[in-house]
Parts: sequence; structure tokens; C-alpha cells
Amino acid sequence: MLPFFTDPYPDELIYSAISRFHFYSGNISFVETLEELFQSRSIVPSIEFGSHFSTLVQKLGKNYSVESLLSNNTIYPYFAPFTTIERQKKVYEDVQTNGQAIHGRLGISSGKICRKDGLYYCSMCSDKDIKIYGEPYIHREHQLQGIDYCPHHELMLKKYPVDYKDFSRHGYIRFDRRHMDLTNLKEIESSEFKEIQVKLAKMAYRLLQMPINQLSVEKVHLKYRTLLRENNWIMTNSRLKREELFKAFISKFPKGFLEKYESPLRVEGQNQWLQVMLTNYLRYSIHPFRHLLLLYFFNQDIDSLLQINEDDGPFGSGPWPCLNKAAKHYKDLVISEVKIKRRDNTNVLVGKFSCSCGFEYTRIGPDKDEEDKWRKNRITGYGNAWEEKFDKLVNMNISPKKIAFELDVSLRTITNRIALKVTTPKLTEKFRAELLEWRENFPNSNRKQFQTELKKTFTYLYKNDREWLDVNLPSQRDTNRIQLNQIVNLNDKDNGENRIEHFRSLLLESMRECPDDTRTKLWKKLYTACKYLSENDKEWFDANLPLKRRAKTKNTTDWNLRDQEYCKKIKQVYPELTALEKPVRITRTLFSKRLNIFNLAINNHIEKLPKTNKLLNEITETVREFQIRRCCKAIDQMFEQTNSVGFEKLRETCAVSTKHFKEIKPLLEEYISKKQM
Repeated sequence: MLPFFTDPYPDELIYSAISRFHFYSGNISFVETLEELFQSRSIVPSIEFGSHFSTLVQKLGKNYSVESLLSNNTIYPYFAPFTTIERQKKVYEDVQTNGQAIHGRLGISSGKICRKDGLYYCSMCSDKDIKIYGEPYIHREHQLQGIDYCPHHELMLKKYPVDYKDFSRHGYIRFDRRHMDLTNLKEIESSEFKEIQVKLAKMAYRLLQMPINQLSVEKVHLKYRTLLRENNWIMTNSRLKREELFKAFISKFPKGFLEKYESPLRVEGQNQWLQVMLTNYLRYSIHPFRHLLLLYFFNQDIDSLLQINEDDGPFGSGPWPCLNKAAKHYKDLVISEVKIKRRDNTNVLVGKFSCSCGFEYTRIGPDKDEEDKWRKNRITGYGNAWEEKFDKLVNMNISPKKIAFELDVSLRTITNRIALKVTTPKLTEKFRAELLEWRENFPNSNRKQFQTELKKTFTYLYKNDREWLDVNLPSQRDTNRIQLNQIVNLNDKDNGENRIEHFRSLLLESMRECPDDTRTKLWKKLYTACKYLSENDKEWFDANLPLKRRAKTKNTTDWNLRDQEYCKKIKQVYPELTALEKPVRITRTLFSKRLNIFNLAINNHIEKLPKTNKLLNEITETVREFQIRRCCKAIDQMFEQTNSVGFEKLRETCAVSTKHFKEIKPLLEEYISKKQM
């Protein structure tokens, strides 16, 4: 255990506390400090998250724990609410060891949002720290990616002049007041984006104050669904009104704001970060700054987000009540499942609730409050318990109005059902005539359509004249049974010609009744006949069945024009990429992200883009080529500053492994010779 340690100040990074410990311990070399704190001389400090916390906690004593350091002295709470529970556990394990996988787990490597190129401070915060503690320190809320303002004083953050890239690889930077600009403390910076930036900074700071396990991306996603449903951005149970949502989101922010913070959106195109955040959130990690943008769009902050209930779907979470007033379990929560569908050509959601007693009802959603759970819009099935009580009340000569009240249905429903119980020869003839007339007007229609269009007529005949109904309008099941019996009888005969003739007649009759049926539909309706004829009478079968229909596809893409456009865009952006202060490897994926052209990254349809493919093959770099270009650029900078080159410093600056550096060293020596000449 250490004899002393510089305990972290409020919201101080553990990196900053260690830098102050090194200063006050009197150690000359940073390696000695690493040995004291971590029992290792090769650790590379991490500014934002830290590492090897298990060893550090043992050295610091019982007042410290891995969780307290992670929660109070790193920027991890900025990311935790938007991380899956599984990744949260992995991050906790990572910081106890070398912490190498943290950036990948949190999506920082893949989704860089305004990565800070140094350490930042607020002049008023630093001045206050000097007055209270006698020295300035590194605040974690000032190092958050995408955050440019101090959440306390609403001042633009300033960059500390000592760059960690030029510092020792194993060293810790300590804030020194002599290098800090603490003047003009009350000056108010002017910025067209300041109002939004300050609000985002305050939300980000509120995240740092939350327990790291209070939220996860699973819970946050359900809260987003609630906000989307309340604002009518969800089309069905899961689909978004994508185009409308994107247009509203883009219009919420000033022009150029999303581009400045590397979060551009387009209404067209796939894999947009906003869509991924709201649909495919478990597969991809989305940067917390973009989550803050979404909260700002919804006019929410972190405190209001915590108060939002998690979405349970358009009809809430089950179980749901049975609303059969004739059943003993009336209003008991006994229905465990709801079937959700969308009305034809509309965005209206309809939920169907079916109870084991046979009672079924539907409700138009979504539910707006808990009381909607007890509401029904339509009854689609009554069940035996309801029918028995209805018959009992009718036999007791109770008025229809009282029966309707007793069974919780409309008076018209009771009147119609009582009328159906009355049977007379005259009424039977009337309904028979309606059926025959309907068959004459719609010869190709089936029993299900008749039941839907003339429900009252069908119900009467089904209950009181079933035998006549089955003869004149047989159900599909009865038709199949008759055909099956005929097939069985034919199988008993030895003469195959009789079977062929029978199946031919079945097929021709079906085609005569429904001339628009396709081959697929005929196979479904008369599978046995079609299968037998295709195997035993193929020539007749192919000649008489409808012709195969081919799907008509239109290729409206002008690939030559697209090829020229892609080439032009790549040529425009290529000089910008090669001129970046911090070199990046020129790859197809890089162009795909910069230009938002998905085809370039996955080589999709690349054979149709010959000019683009040729250009990319010429300008993209292998890892080795990129290492050489990066080292050459660093050599140029060294010649400008000191007129000399140190190979070890060059290797560390360009982050090239020793093995690979040996391979490219002869080429670099040749480049240096040319520079000197």
C-alpha cells in the first residue's frame, strides 16, 4: 500500500490524479511512478478510461474500489446508459486489466464523433480550482467527445497547449497554471450553435452523475419507443415512419450543425445512424453524443428520460381481461396473447383478444392510458357461455334493452340475434332466395365471402337450414372431402384412363369457374390432380394449364452515369483525405463513409462501375503503403522542426510495430537521403 496518494478532486480524471501524484512524489521518471502504482514499467496511460484498476486499488487501500474509480473518475458514465448490459459487464472486466478492448466495446473506434486532439479546460473552472485547492486539474466533463462548452459556466472550452501526442508515451500531463489562459473570464463567446451546444453539455454532465448501472441501451430503446409512439412516428408495431422522422429530425437543427459534429443524415440511403439507433441498437454501438441529439429532438433531457415509462407495445403488456359479461371470469386478466394486424391500406393498428371461453373482441390501438385495457371496439366471437346466457334471458321474456345491458352489447345486436331465432317457412324462403341471387351475381365467389358480405343471411341458414346451405354453397372443407372420396374410389379401379379423365375434368372445371387463376393457385387448390397429371399426362397438362408468368423487372439505374458521378466525387475528396493533418489510410470503406456510398465498401455491383473500380485500385492503400506515407509525412515535420530524424521516435509517433518498421526502414532511409540532397 502507498504511503500517500493525491486523492481525486470532484470530477477529476484518475489520469489527472496520477499526474499530480507523480509531481508530488518527486519521481524523476514516469516509469518509476508506473512501477509504484501498477507494478509494471510498460503501461501506456489512458486519459479517458484508465486501466489496471485491480492493481491500482490494492495499492491505494480500502477507500477505493474499481467501481468507484470507473464511476467517479473516468468518462465511462457518458457511455454506460447507451451500452448493452453484457458490454457493461465486459467493460468492468476490461478496466481491471489492460483495458485494450474498451474502445471497441463502446463503439468509439467505429463511430468517432469529434475526437478531441488534446486536453481541454474551462477558464472559470480552473480559476475556481486554484482558489479552492491551490491548483488546477483535468475535469472529465471537459474531455467528452462532441462537447465544446462548459456545462457550469457556459463558456467555450480552451485547449491546453501541451499536446499528449508529443509527450512521453508513458507520461502523464499535469495542468500548470503558467500555461493556461485564465483571462477574460466573463467574456461571452458568440456562436450560432451555442444554445444547442450548452444544452447538450448539460445533458452530458448529468450522465456523469448517474450510477453506471441505472440505465442500459435495452431500457433506453424502450423509452425511445414510447416517445416515438407518443409523437406518432411508428407506423405499425415495429416499423418507423422513416421519411417523415428523418425530415423532422434534420429540420430541428440549424444548417451545418449535424455536419460539424460528424452526424450527417440523408432521407435517402440505408444504414443511417438514426435508423440503426432506433432499430438495430443491439448489433451496433451508437455514440452517446448522437443519443443526446435524439433527446434534444424530442425536447427531453436526462431527468425527463428517467421518468418516461418503457414501451410495452401498442396495447400494453399482458395479461389482458376477458370482457365476456356472461362468464364467471369477467374482467379477470386471463388473456395472455394479443394478435396485432394493420387494417388494409391504412396505418390503423387492430388488436384481437381471444379468451378460452370462446369470447373474442378487437380494439383499435394504440392504447393511450391504462383505462383503455378495459375497452373493446368490436366483438368477433361470443362463445358457449355467452350464447347460453343469451338463450336463458330470451326465454325469460326479458326486454331486449335489459338483455343488451346485461350482456354488455348493443341493442341492435340483441334485436338481430332474436330475429334469427324466429324460424318460419316464409323467412327461410326469403334467405334462400338471397343466397341464390348472390351466387348468380358472383359465380366465382366462395362461402367465406358470402359469410362476410351477408352475415345475417348466412347465420340464419347455418343455424336453421344447414343441410340446404351445404348442398348449395359447400365449404372448402366439404369440397375437398368430396374430391378425396372420388380419388379413393378411383384408386380402387385398375383403369388409369378413368383417373386421368377424372382429374382432367376437375382441372378444366376449376379453370372455367376461375379463369384468372395462375398455375400456382391451381396447384394449391387441386394438388393431387395436378401432381398426378404432371407425372402421367404431362403433355396434356402443360398444354392446357395457364402459361407461366414471368415477373417483369425494370432496370432504371443508369450505371454509366453513376460510374461518372462516383469517379468525380472520389477525385474531389481524395486530395482532402491525403492532406489531413492526422493521416488516415485511404481505403474503399473510407470513401464509402465520407461519400455515403454503400456500394464501395462491400463491392456491390462494382463490376458495373469499371471507371470507379479502376480509380479505387490506383489510389487505395495497403497497410504497408499507408505506414510508409505516414512515416514520410512525420519525417517532413521533423526536418522542419529539428532538421534531424530519430528512428525510434519516428516509430512511436507513427505507431508502427518494431517488426513492420524494420521492413520499411530501408525505404525511409532512401527517402531521408533524397530530402537531405
